[in-house]
Amino acid sequence: KSKWSIDSYRLAIMTYRNAKTKEEKRSMERMINGIKNDFESEIAANDKRFLKLNKVKGELFALTTQTSLFEKTRNEKTTWNKQVKELTDTMTQLETEIEDIRSNKIYDNAFEWRFEFPEVLNDEGDFIGFDVVIGNPPYIRQEAFLNSKPFLQQNFKTYTGTSDLYVFFVEKGFEIVKKNGSFCFIMPNKWMQASYGKPLRSFLLEYHLQSVVDFGDLQVFDEATTYPCILNSIKENPGKTFKSIGIKTLKFDSGFEDYARSVETQMNFSELTSGTWVISSEADQLLLNKINSKSVNLSEYIGGNSFRGILTGLTEAFLVNNITKERLILEDKSSEELLKPFLLGRNIKPYSSLKADNWLIMVPKGFTIKRNLPVNHPYHLSEPTPRYGAISYKEAWEWFSQSYPAIARHLLPFEDRAERRTDKGDFWWELRACDYYREFEKPKIMYQVLQVKPCFIYDEDGQYCNNSMWIIPNGDKFLVGLLNSKIGWWLISKYCTAIQNGYQLIWKYFGQFPIPTKTVNQKEIIELVDEIIASKKQHPDKDISKLESRIDQLVYQLYGLTEDEIKIVENA
Repeated sequence: KSKWSIDSYRLAIMTYRNAKTKEEKRSMERMINGIKNDFESEIAANDKRFLKLNKVKGELFALTTQTSLFEKTRNEKTTWNKQVKELTDTMTQLETEIEDIRSNKIYDNAFEWRFEFPEVLNDEGDFIGFDVVIGNPPYIRQEAFLNSKPFLQQNFKTYTGTSDLYVFFVEKGFEIVKKNGSFCFIMPNKWMQASYGKPLRSFLLEYHLQSVVDFGDLQVFDEATTYPCILNSIKENPGKTFKSIGIKTLKFDSGFEDYARSVETQMNFSELTSGTWVISSEADQLLLNKINSKSVNLSEYIGGNSFRGILTGLTEAFLVNNITKERLILEDKSSEELLKPFLLGRNIKPYSSLKADNWLIMVPKGFTIKRNLPVNHPYHLSEPTPRYGAISYKEAWEWFSQSYPAIARHLLPFEDRAERRTDKGDFWWELRACDYYREFEKPKIMYQVLQVKPCFIYDEDGQYCNNSMWIIPNGDKFLVGLLNSKIGWWLISKYCTAIQNGYQLIWKYFGQFPIPTKTVNQKEIIELVDEIIASKKQHPDKDISKLESRIDQLVYQLYGLTEDEIKIVENA
C-alpha cells in the first residue's frame, strides 16, 4: 500500500505550481515523481482477467493430469498437444497482462490525468470532474473508424451507424465535466441537421444550452474543409433561453466578441426538439413558425421521395455524345431504342435546360433476360428482380449483339472494365438495378444537388441525368415556380446544409421544405411558369426577371406574408 494519500499528492502539486524558487520547484518535482513511481495499480479478484485465468488454469490442469486405460491414437495426441499449447499460451498472456497492470507498465509514456490534475479527485480518489471542458474534436468521418463501431455502440448513447467521430467526443466531454461545469467545443455544424445528429440533439436537450455560434458556410480553418459552430453549455438542468449567433463574415472591425454580440438573438429553448435545429434570428424564427403552421412538408406534398440521378459505374462506356449517337443509329436503327437524352448539372438553368448533347445507353438490369421470356409470359419485361429467370452468358450475348449490333460493338472494348463493376446488372452491358428508371420517362422536376442559387427545371422530354442532379417524380409546375422563387431560396437556406456560397439539397433535409396548403394563386403561378418555359425554349437567354417577380409576389400571398416579413426574405 502506498504511503501517500490523495490529499498529500494534491498538496504537493499545489506547492509545485506555486513554488517561489527553483530549488523549491525541483524539490516538489522529485517528491511528485516519487509518488508516481510508488503508485501501484490493484486488480480485483473478481476481475474478468483473473476469472478467465483461473478457468484456463483449471482446464489445463485437468487436461494434463487426466489418465486413460488406452494409449492415445496419433490424431488424439495431435489434438491433445494443440489444446495444451493453446491453453498455455492463453495463461501466459493473461499472467503478463495482470503483471503489466500491477507494475504500471501499461502507463509507460502515457498521460494519466489523475496524476496531472489531482483537483478533479475527491479525498478518496474518486473522480468528480473538470470545471471546464473546452476543445476542438477531430473531424473524422465514420468510414475511417469502422472497426471501432461495436465499442462505440456499446458505450455511447449518441451512437448511430453514420455518426462522425466528433459526436462521441461531445458526449465524453459532458461525462468528464463536473456538475455545473462549463462545456465549449468548436466542431462541425452538420449535427444540427444530419440524421446522425438526432441522438446528439436529444442528449444536448438534457443540459443548459447557453449559445450556438454558427459560421454557416464560412471557411474558418484553412487546413480543414468543414463548416464549424461553437457550442456552449453548462452541465445543469436546461434554461429557458439561449443565444443564437449567426456569423456572416470573418472580418470583424471591432473584434469577434463585439460582432457576435451585435448579431446574437435570444431563442426559446422550448422550441428545440430532437428534430432539425434551425439557428436563426428571432424574426426569422417567428416567420418560419408562421410558414410551417400553414404548410405541409415537401415529401408529404409529393407523397414520396426525390430520386438520385443515374450511376453507370463506367461513364465513358455508357455515355455518348451527339456524333456517336447519330453514328450508332445510322449503323443500326434499333440503337435508338436504348439511347436516352442525358443532362449534366452544368446544362441546366432555372426553369429550363440546354438541349441535351449527351446520351445514355440505357440497358437496365433484367433487360436481357426479360426480353428472352416468351411474349405471352406473364412476366415478360415486367417481372421484378430477381425472379425473372436465368440465361447463359453465351446465349445472352449472342441475343444482345444480334438485336443491337451497333451498341454491342461500341460497348465491347469496355467489357473487362464493365465486368469489374460492383454495380452492374445481370451482365456487363447492363446498368445496376434501380426501382425508379421509369420515373425519368415521365413529367418531373429536376434540380442540382449543390446550388448557389435556385435551379429547378420542368421536364417532359424523358431526360435522364447524372448524380449531380436529382428528380422529383411529380410534374407539378406550381412547385417549379415555388422552388425557384425568392422565398423558396430563403427556405432552402433554413433547411439545407450550407456549402461554400450555397447549399446542398440532401433529401432528408430538403424534404422538410414547407409547401403552403393554400391554393388560391396556384393557377396563376402555373400560367407564369408555362410562359417562362415557352420563352426559354425560343430564347434561352431571354430576361425573365419580371415574370419571376410576379411569381415571387404570388408565392408571398400563398404564405400570407406581410410587408415586413417580405423584407426579411428579400434582405437575407
